[in-house]
Amino acid sequence: MQIARDFVTAVAWGEHRKVWDLLSPDGRKTVLRVGVNHGMDEALAARLRDGTAGKAESEEFLVQLVLGLRADLRGADLDTVEYSADPAPEPGRARVVLESPLPVGLAASGSGLPIGSLELVDDGTGAWRVERLVPNVTPA
Repeated sequence: MQIARDFVTAVAWGEHRKVWDLLSPDGRKTVLRVGVNHGMDEALAARLRDGTAGKAESEEFLVQLVLGLRADLRGADLDTVEYSADPAPEPGRARVVLESPLPVGLAASGSGLPIGSLELVDDGTGAWRVERLVPNVTPA
């Protein structure tokens, strides 16, 4: 749960380097593949994947990554997100549901409005990393 909180907080506060650090290797590959599918230069994606990108191009990419993640979670106050764990689908994996709290008068059921989920994976050292963000928000 703490990794999910750290990830969402980093997105909310624009801590783009921390967002990158909290992504699993497969999560990073997915992000770069999406970037290439949306017009990113494949050579740049390879440099980012290998950690050989220049500081300026790395910073620009990571800022765009955070903006994209914020767009995926648009409409939610990221400072008030509530977290709940789903049963683990398999060992070494976890899913954390992200919810936006409802106003007191509407919160009779005790749960908030789901805004997405984070799929996490144990990186083999006992540390958890974000593999994927699955937003519940549909594109405008």
